[in-house]
Amino acid sequence: MRRLVTAVVVALLTVVSTLPVLAHASLLGAQPADGEVIAEAPTELVLTFNEPVSPLAMLLVGLDGTTSPLGTVSAVGNTLRIALPADQAGTQVISWRAISTDGHPIAGTTSFSVGAAGGDRAAAEGPPLHSEVAALLWVTRIVLFVGLFFGAGGAAFRAPSPVLPEPAKRLSLITAIAGMGAALLVIGLQGLDILGLGLGDLTQGQVWTVGATSVYGRTSLVALGALAAALVALRARRDGIGKSLGIAAILLVGLAISLSGHASAAQPQWLMKPALFLHVVAIAWWVGALYPLILLLRADPGVATVPLLNFSRAIPFAVVPLVVSGVVLAVVQLGWPSSAWLSGYGAILAAKLLLLAALFAIACWNRWALTAPAAAGDAMALSRMRRSILGEIILVLAILCLVAGWRFTPPPRALTLEQPAAAELTLTQGDLVAAVRIAPAEVGPVDFEIALSTAAGEAVSPKTVRVSAAPLDADLAPMTRSAEADEAGVWHIADMPLPLPGAWTVEVEVRVSDFELVKLGGAFDLAP
Repeated sequence: MRRLVTAVVVALLTVVSTLPVLAHASLLGAQPADGEVIAEAPTELVLTFNEPVSPLAMLLVGLDGTTSPLGTVSAVGNTLRIALPADQAGTQVISWRAISTDGHPIAGTTSFSVGAAGGDRAAAEGPPLHSEVAALLWVTRIVLFVGLFFGAGGAAFRAPSPVLPEPAKRLSLITAIAGMGAALLVIGLQGLDILGLGLGDLTQGQVWTVGATSVYGRTSLVALGALAAALVALRARRDGIGKSLGIAAILLVGLAISLSGHASAAQPQWLMKPALFLHVVAIAWWVGALYPLILLLRADPGVATVPLLNFSRAIPFAVVPLVVSGVVLAVVQLGWPSSAWLSGYGAILAAKLLLLAALFAIACWNRWALTAPAAAGDAMALSRMRRSILGEIILVLAILCLVAGWRFTPPPRALTLEQPAAAELTLTQGDLVAAVRIAPAEVGPVDFEIALSTAAGEAVSPKTVRVSAAPLDADLAPMTRSAEADEAGVWHIADMPLPLPGAWTVEVEVRVSDFELVKLGGAFDLAP
């Protein structure tokens, strides 16, 4: 019997020894290496594994929270070659998923930096914008603004006026259609901006996908809805439908612009988004009435009197919210007085305020000096009001050109923003305690500091320490880095790029000895 058992065991061992080893594949290395800083942008990322793998999904994650798929991947032997977008700059984070030969999925995240590791807020803004893309994006945004304010705003003029002159209707139709084209083009240009690509890449499907899924994509889609409502309002034969859709159009204009941009992202959100919404709606209502009023002032005084007086009575209800919301936006965006006020954003704001002062001066002159005699049919007052309103239109166009430039410069409050407090965790597992400090606790490159001790407070000197971090509510593979100990026995990881805000999980893997591995887990929040 003993001989039989021995023979069976030997046979089983022999069979097992002849079977292929079906362990999970593991990553051996990356080129560029994880955490490496290189001088020039690579054309591809090469991942080397201990056995052949098949790619599942590759994702490029920007430090501004944007994500885009990387579709061109080739598998050759034990390596995966992932094509990267051209003209990269700053820190690049690539989340990868593959399947090993045993059928098990594996995943990981690797990062590298082009030029320098992104260590400040400027580095988190992504790659620099190509000059031709920046110029076309600026012009396109101006056309979009003109379409929204003169097209949708012109449609809203049907509400206070019993008549909308035919030339004003044509202008609103033309600007609304031009605005729709601009809204579509902005989606692609924003995709180029996010990916750091040139105009030659505008035909790539990835560019449009990234642009459409960004916050600017949502703005463009809502803007299209506003302009579509304006077109229907302008063509509506029933006065009630035209008025209702015109009002809906300018409300959608306010919603569209409040969905993205520096002001909409500022804190506190409960104050900034409503302030921006009111600001934009008031502007759209005011601007949309200017050209129709010029035409009405050229017509018979009996035709112009009613809309002119209606507009004169209603204008304070637009100007007061406009001024109050503008003050709120300016105070939050500028922050406390500092040298940051002299930035590009501050210069644009100063120029805008000067133009607004001139605009309000003309509006006050029209309201208090010219409206009454113009409504009474005074020829001189009618002529002066037409010229002054034309001046308002010119000032508004200049202001829109300035505002379109805000896309390319951060506000002073972002330049002077204090870094959030570090996240501090105390993780325990058995007798091991890890005091983990994560600073700054915001999107971008962060530093990990790990101090290890026993529950009694005695220092622990492990062989190795590794940290893995992953977002709780996003499909991003964990980022793993090995820590290095300083002379005091504290373990450090520098510039680990964490690209998404919200809740993150962290796992500290401590190799206490050759035979003991302890894992400690916890969670922390990352600010935008």
